[in-house]
Amino acid sequence: MDNKLLKMETETFGQYIKRVRELRGYSQRKLSTLSSLSNTTICRIEKGSENGIENPDMDTVIKLAEGLKLDKEILLIAAGYLDEKKVDEPLDIKEYIKISLQKLGWINSYDDINEETIDYVEFLLKKYGNKYKQIP
Repeated sequence: MDNKLLKMETETFGQYIKRVRELRGYSQRKLSTLSSLSNTTICRIEKGSENGIENPDMDTVIKLAEGLKLDKEILLIAAGYLDEKKVDEPLDIKEYIKISLQKLGWINSYDDINEETIDYVEFLLKKYGNKYKQIP
């Protein structure tokens, strides 16, 4: 991802959204259309704690990511919903399953799926894998 699109430590979430919106050449109204959020919501997020929305909910952050054409995980990290992962930190299979289900649009957030479902998907993957590669 282009470094210009990453959140700077000195920026609030609202300032970050405004900067990326402007880098994309979007007006608040255009972002509103692209993200399916109201123009007022976009304005309030950009204002932040000054009579605005300092911490938007997770669904709103995901809609903003889609509208701004940003990786959802990057924006969820910027909003404080996810911890930043180390590049060399391997993910376990359960984490891959959650990420995959979210990317497929089958869940909106990790809270939408319970551990029993994750365990079942892991079991199916290990048992059946695919015809080219068996999961260890």
